[in-house]
Amino acid sequence: MASELIVKKRRPINKKEARSIKEGILSTHNLEMPISAGKFEIGKTDNFDVLISKGNIIALIDNNLVHLTVRGLLINSVERGWVQVDMGAVPYVCNGANTMSAGINDVSPEVVKGQHVWIREENHHKPLAIGIALMDAKEMLTSEKGKAIKSLHYIGDKIWNYGIKD
Repeated sequence: MASELIVKKRRPINKKEARSIKEGILSTHNLEMPISAGKFEIGKTDNFDVLISKGNIIALIDNNLVHLTVRGLLINSVERGWVQVDMGAVPYVCNGANTMSAGINDVSPEVVKGQHVWIREENHHKPLAIGIALMDAKEMLTSEKGKAIKSLHYIGDKIWNYGIKD
């Protein structure tokens, strides 16, 4: 099992951070989120900062990029930046595997190589993971083989399990 995520310097966000995070979520997901000072916390990990709401990590902050985690996607309706996989790929994606183009059956048309994307399953469109696109949308749909998304975070990993005690 993955080790526990260590979050240091956890504290309430200030007005400037709230504005910056709100703008980041709008830029990445085209989503207006009511982010305000004092209502959310920010914490630092070794590799990135995290936005915490009610004890759960709902967004990852890396430089000026803000991307919702799987939990953040589950509590918000996000219409952009998704890649859809068939049910055969779901167990692999949920175990942290990179997403192969053969398992992809639909893609949000604006997805470009290098973009942070979220991976959803085909039946209920629920988010499963977050990764970086290694291909543009059209190539993901036409390619028969190869890695299409590098996995960054998935259901059941240490970001997902943060704050959950056995």
